[in-house]
Amino acid sequence: MHDNLGTIVGAGIDTYWLRELPSTIAVVVAVRLLATHEELDPEVAHSAINRVRDTRGDLVSEVGGEFRMEGSEGARQDWLTGIILSSVVQLEVAEEGSYTVEHEVDGNVKAFPIHVVNAPPPGQEWPDEDEEA
Repeated sequence: MHDNLGTIVGAGIDTYWLRELPSTIAVVVAVRLLATHEELDPEVAHSAINRVRDTRGDLVSEVGGEFRMEGSEGARQDWLTGIILSSVVQLEVAEEGSYTVEHEVDGNVKAFPIHVVNAPPPGQEWPDEDEEA
C-alpha cells in the first residue's frame, strides 16, 4: 500500500484445479472496509468472522475475533476512510463443487464462491508424476 494504491497479485482467482481430493487449499482474502472517523478510534472494538461452507452450504469452519484500528488523526472527519483487511483462509476440500467463504465485519457479510475441480484446467494435462520428482 502506497499513496492509497494497492496491488493484489492473483486477484479474482476463484477456481482451484486439484489433482487429488481431499486436499487443503489456502485462499488469501483482501476486503476493503470503509470507516467513519469515529470508527477509526482505537477505543472502538470491531468484530471479524471468517466462515467456510461446504458444497451443501453446511458450516465447516468459523474463526473470529476482535480488532481495533488506529490512525484516525490523519483521517478527514467528513469522509469515509478505506482500509484493506487481509487474511488467509485455509480449508479442507473433500469433493468437487462450490465452497463459500464468508467474511463478516461488524455484522456486515460478504460472501464469495471458491470452485474446486478434480481435473486439470481445460486444454491442459497433469504432468507425469515421474516428471514432477
